[in-house]
Amino acid sequence: MGLFRRPPRGSSPSARDPRSCNADRPLTIALVCTQRLWHGGEEQAALLARGLRQSGQRVAVLARADGQFVRRMADEGFPVFPFHGNGRNPLAFLQIRAALRRLQPDVLHYNDPHAVTAAGLAGIGLRMKARVAARHLYFPIRWAIRYRAFCDRVICVSRPVAQVCQESGIPPRMIRVVHGGIDPAAWRPGDRQRARNALNVRQDEHLILTVAQLVTCKGHRDLLEAMQSIIARRPETRLVLAGDGPLRTSLEAQASTLGIGSHVQFLGHRTDVPDLLAAADLFILPSLSEALPVTLMEAMLAGCPIVTTTAGGVTDLVGDSADTETPVAWTVPPGKPHLLAAAILDALENEALRAERVARARQRMLQHFTASRMVHETLGVYREAIGLA
Repeated sequence: MGLFRRPPRGSSPSARDPRSCNADRPLTIALVCTQRLWHGGEEQAALLARGLRQSGQRVAVLARADGQFVRRMADEGFPVFPFHGNGRNPLAFLQIRAALRRLQPDVLHYNDPHAVTAAGLAGIGLRMKARVAARHLYFPIRWAIRYRAFCDRVICVSRPVAQVCQESGIPPRMIRVVHGGIDPAAWRPGDRQRARNALNVRQDEHLILTVAQLVTCKGHRDLLEAMQSIIARRPETRLVLAGDGPLRTSLEAQASTLGIGSHVQFLGHRTDVPDLLAAADLFILPSLSEALPVTLMEAMLAGCPIVTTTAGGVTDLVGDSADTETPVAWTVPPGKPHLLAAAILDALENEALRAERVARARQRMLQHFTASRMVHETLGVYREAIGLA
């Protein structure tokens, strides 16, 4: 097809990963995204598209015309087919169906729940060998019937997500776990001193960091409550919160009410996360719910010591909390501010333990959570669903 370009040499680590090379014929994959903004699910979809293209597959993108995903993927040379709104309207239905007729894909890949509905309906009656949905969310599925009707496989980013899918009514025969990943080759080490200078952090201060949207499930309220006892014991500790969201005003008010406002800094959305991770003495993930947090993968790769809850797919990343011999992080149950505070204080007071756990975390990250592994395993699910495996 004239639509598909050969990828630039060396543009992805999967080009150098022998597991991504497959002697079978290339597949044509239509990747559908209905989201307007760019979050973790869109980042994973972009990594998948790049890796699939680098492995010799033909990837086209169907995405909402006013979204960031369609613009970024077009800039990277992917064939793009924009559609109106979030796909759930008559015009979008016709646009998606026309694109699928033109592409005749072997695999229709839905990257989000709305995509399952939009492209699933638009694809009725069209001949496609496999329909695969990615599930990046750790929430029960309201309408599991659409997955049963429009999917051959559901790829879950963690084991807890797979469990939720099964409990929501998706048959186990359809569910596969493929962990998300990041591209170590694309990761740039941060500049510790530059970031600490920009944040006005003194050398004698301990800087702890969390990177997450300011929404309820991320557990910021628990972290602020924990900070009150941390600061009482170690007043040289500062907390920076990178990310924005609807809870910002109420969280700022909570910090003020707790009397810790001068120790907490709200940074808003940031594009310099590597620098922030380099500047931090601890990375904290206080989440109440997680599918597979990309920010935690980044902290593991960056070598920042971690204190995290065991919410959802976090345990897939850091291992079972019962593993007391080779832990990679300090872990506590979600929703327990007093335990979170104790873990943070223990981490701050044990420099040797921090170094050991950082080394193990980075090794675990590079072994199990790379983009190349994610691409290879996703391609395996495609071929299984088609019947080529």
